[in-house]
Amino acid sequence: MKGFGIAALVFLFASFAVNAAPVVSHQPVMAIVIDDIGDNRKKGLAAIELPGAITYAFLPHTPHSFELAKTAHFLGKEVILHAPMENKAGLRLGPGALTHRHNTAELQHILGDGLDSIPYAVGMNNHMGSLLTEDREKMRDIMRVVKQRNMFFLDSMTTSKTVAWKVAHEYGIPYLVRDVFLDNRQEWGYIHNQFKQAVSLAVTQGHAVVIGHPYPETVEYLSEALPILEQLGIRLVTASELLAIRSRSQLLMAQPQVSDCDKVEGHCQALPVAAKH
Repeated sequence: MKGFGIAALVFLFASFAVNAAPVVSHQPVMAIVIDDIGDNRKKGLAAIELPGAITYAFLPHTPHSFELAKTAHFLGKEVILHAPMENKAGLRLGPGALTHRHNTAELQHILGDGLDSIPYAVGMNNHMGSLLTEDREKMRDIMRVVKQRNMFFLDSMTTSKTVAWKVAHEYGIPYLVRDVFLDNRQEWGYIHNQFKQAVSLAVTQGHAVVIGHPYPETVEYLSEALPILEQLGIRLVTASELLAIRSRSQLLMAQPQVSDCDKVEGHCQALPVAAKH
């Protein structure tokens, strides 16, 4: 890992984590979601074997999603659907895609099939979706299914104009918004800087929602970095655990603003702005 072990990582984090001043009374928490599970069995298993309370988002109808979702559940991990949604770049979405061309009945049928294809799913987030998550009516169609199934929704924030989390709020659906994309670039230095930002957010605002992918570089980094969270006083929690904490403590969630977007769909960095949902 570029010559860095756990001790070195603790040193790299400690300078800002210790000096940051928390604005909430509870222990800082971090929720990490690993997207895009299901296409590659080896990479999926490596990600699922990471230690701790991680949430895994499974692509529907992919070769290994059913098996890996069961494996994750039996290992005590949280399982959600990673629902492909239409993007502005015209990038391929794969099976189970939700697009503006689908009417209400079609959208809800496709989403229902996608949820049924992932055993033990307790929620969902969007895969891509820069076009569809800006469409309030389509999001209402989707949230009716989420509400009916008593699930939560995580807005991956692939566009600054997303209304997904807002519609979830309208329907009384437990929701989260992504704070940090961990691995837009599969480089140790980049991943480390993103993780540092997540640590800083967790300490200063009390929580951070992080999305990564089953890249070997990400898995290698997290395998060494995750044990450090406890030493920094940060508790790793699943997405649903973070929702429960918010419910109990009236935790203020951040309304993200997206900037510094890469050309690749979905890889935008959110800058939190205090807002009570």
